[in-house]
Amino acid sequence: MKKISFYIEPFAPAGLFLLFFSWELTARVAVVCSVLVHELAHLAAVKLCGGKTERVRITAFGISLGFSAPKTYGEEAFVAAAGPLASFAFAALGHFCGGAFGGEVLSFSLFLGLINLLPFEGFDGGRIIGASVSSLFGERAGARVCSALSYACLFAAWVIAVYIFFYSGVNFALLLFCAYIFVFTVIKKDCNSENKVI
Repeated sequence: MKKISFYIEPFAPAGLFLLFFSWELTARVAVVCSVLVHELAHLAAVKLCGGKTERVRITAFGISLGFSAPKTYGEEAFVAAAGPLASFAFAALGHFCGGAFGGEVLSFSLFLGLINLLPFEGFDGGRIIGASVSSLFGERAGARVCSALSYACLFAAWVIAVYIFFYSGVNFALLLFCAYIFVFTVIKKDCNSENKVI
């Protein structure tokens, strides 16, 4: 049986510090529950497709699971879509439950689902687009479209981040997010181009 690899990203301690020391208990529990629901939905989809967990990565934004390669593009899109769909369902549950915890679950799960649908390579949205284009026009076309969308969206995010930073003078959270995405999608892709995380 193949051993599951475990990796902690360099930015992960900063994210964990913010989570456990900067937020209230209700927000911390809501974030952890939202991330778990998202990743467990991916895991359930992989199991339904007959796949296995190969990697566990702790990132600045939570936990990322790496699975064995799907057999078809349809399975890849299904596995990628499972996380955001579960996040939206969990956000709806939080809305109907109400209260402080329900409000936090609504906010974080909705945010997590929407962020993961962005068409960046390595994100669920990028995987769905890549699988869809690949099924119609081939894997090379899917990779090119996914890369082009990643760079275009990253450029747009940088422009918005710089504008917000200079307009507000203090809010640089989006700049940090863009830097993280740049490292994750551009630099890391060049270093680990042979590895696919589903």
